[in-house]
Amino acid sequence: MTVRVGAMDGMTESDLLIPSLLDKGIGFSSSSLSMVPGIPIKPMLAKITNGVPQALKLFQNKAFTCEYKYDGQRAQIHKLVDGSVRIFSRNGDETTSRFPDLVSVVRESCKPDALTFILDAEVVAIDRKNGSKLMSFQELSSRERGSKDSLITLDSIKVDICVFVFDIMFANGKQLLDIPLRQRRKYLKDLFNNQKLGYFEYAEETTVEADDASTNEATLTKINLFLEEAFRSSCEGIMIKSLDIDAGYSPSKRTDTWLKVKRDYVEGLNDSLDLVPIGAWHGNGRKAGWYSPFLMACYNPDTEEFQSVCRVMSGFSDNFYKEMKEFFNEDKILSKKPPYYQTAELPDMWFTPELIWEIRGADFTVSPVHQAAIGLVHPSRGISVRFPRFIRPIMDRRPEECSTAADIADMFHFQTRKMDVTHHN
Repeated sequence: MTVRVGAMDGMTESDLLIPSLLDKGIGFSSSSLSMVPGIPIKPMLAKITNGVPQALKLFQNKAFTCEYKYDGQRAQIHKLVDGSVRIFSRNGDETTSRFPDLVSVVRESCKPDALTFILDAEVVAIDRKNGSKLMSFQELSSRERGSKDSLITLDSIKVDICVFVFDIMFANGKQLLDIPLRQRRKYLKDLFNNQKLGYFEYAEETTVEADDASTNEATLTKINLFLEEAFRSSCEGIMIKSLDIDAGYSPSKRTDTWLKVKRDYVEGLNDSLDLVPIGAWHGNGRKAGWYSPFLMACYNPDTEEFQSVCRVMSGFSDNFYKEMKEFFNEDKILSKKPPYYQTAELPDMWFTPELIWEIRGADFTVSPVHQAAIGLVHPSRGISVRFPRFIRPIMDRRPEECSTAADIADMFHFQTRKMDVTHHN
């Protein structure tokens, strides 16, 4: 019997027991589970940090590496025992049909003895006619999607891509999750030929050894210069990762051993949030006939609730308003507020959680109405973001993979302008 399974978290956690198998009553133990190319695992995630100085404190006396954080789409690349190459999104959805050029370049780049592997990478749109300049995520998202029934041909591709590989979790039958990043990198480079610029590259990186890993000025200057280079290269920022200590690959986990430093955090505007629209009001004036504003929420995985963060009505185009009116049709409008929505707001309609949007604002404030991170910063009030504006839709993620309540509490604490929450009682 063949059973198709979904994304797997890792190999030792109890939550690995795949529901689709358990539902069918198949008997097995978690110890019998192993990684298999062709079955996606959930990607490791990064924590937010408030700039380079804070990151250096966390990595004091530890070797670490800094990598460019590219503005693209996360891709998990599998080579199977039959020699085929398959691509999966961070959600575990197969996207092989969308990237025939990626499949081709991976095949060309791996050595003959690279029989099976699972890679973690970022696919980025590039302008090959302009020195392989990195393009924005919007350029990548304009690319045809393809499907099992509608394969994209190499001749029809209008947006070129480069893959930036930064990790390997499985190689030639061997699971590498518990092996430190420094050694995983060696496995990775042993399996592949030299980089092919603009097609197959390793993430740009710089290493700081344990002897130098302190808050001294030389290290701080080195990392800040690397961050500035990342921005000049059209990247979102940098990732900072432990190389040797606690440096395994932890699927679906967000740990202190992977940190991200983005432009927002460097500038002290810790406000870039990935939020879910859970409701809306009927628009007035020029926006009559459309939805405006939208009620946005984060997710609390501990309580399995969506908690409201803010209303957003800025940053939308007329076309976007029209698309959202069509998207949130009767099938996606709820008859009443569901019990897993936590907010004191009363929008004209409630939506099923479907989408994720990137939202930015001025700063965070304690709110009696919005209930994001309630209990984490104030016992009875949540956190809201002031002057929020829509930036872009986030693709290839489930609603539950938006910013969490804990993320927002962390960002609140990080923001430059501290608030004395005890005054809000």
